[in-house]
Amino acid sequence: MPLDKPKKIEDYILRYLQSGPILMLDLVKKIQNDRPKTTKQAVYAALRILKKNEQIVTYKGVASLNLSWLNSMVNYFALAKNSYVKGDSTQGSFTDLEDKEKIKYYFNSPTKADIFWTHALYLLTERSEAKEPIFIYNPHEWFLLARHDNENEIFKTVNRKGHHLMLTAGGSTFLDRYIKKYFDNNSSQYHSLETPLFKENNYYLNIVGDFLIEVWLDQNMSNKIEAFYKKTINWDENKLAELKNIINVESRMKIIISRNQQKAEKIKRSLKKYFVL
Repeated sequence: MPLDKPKKIEDYILRYLQSGPILMLDLVKKIQNDRPKTTKQAVYAALRILKKNEQIVTYKGVASLNLSWLNSMVNYFALAKNSYVKGDSTQGSFTDLEDKEKIKYYFNSPTKADIFWTHALYLLTERSEAKEPIFIYNPHEWFLLARHDNENEIFKTVNRKGHHLMLTAGGSTFLDRYIKKYFDNNSSQYHSLETPLFKENNYYLNIVGDFLIEVWLDQNMSNKIEAFYKKTINWDENKLAELKNIINVESRMKIIISRNQQKAEKIKRSLKKYFVL
């Protein structure tokens, strides 16, 4: 798709988003200036298509390129990526948080939340200091099973940027042990706990430098994931389908991104003992 000669509305959207996030209302105006007969409804329909294709993310009326998709097309979209991770064009970005500040986000499906979550993790990783380990805590690392390609791409991106990825799971079931094969025990390391680090089985955490991405999944869905992990003693296509049926449902989720050096260091100290740094 030649972004220098846009034809479809989707092309115009992606071209404008090369320079950074834009209010969707402003995006409509920009496109209408280029295509006077374009309706607001047509622009929003094109935004829905791009969002469904996981090429963009939207939140509170602002559209952004999805850095997960962007990262898989590094060469083709090199200019756009440079604008997003090095520029200062973000509007109200969580990367601008001061210490002890935080922003809350709400989503109505795990897929939508995962897209934004990945987007946030990419952005913070790109801006973090080289060689700073990235710490992840999940009650269970089911993402490698149900969304393997996306999760694997996150691992590769973290490593390419010179960071080690340290993932701790809060369980020791068959599936918790099964995924250990996806880690190289060097640049990506994994440890499963006999006892969860946190009481809430719907609480997920990423730590990138002083930044924390805290995620609360729907409690009912989390309980089903927990039950699935406890009963599963093998892994095959049928089990994959069963897991996807659990997670691919409409459910309310919360993500809090904060900058808190004291809290981040405290949790990192409790996790570091499981890894070789």
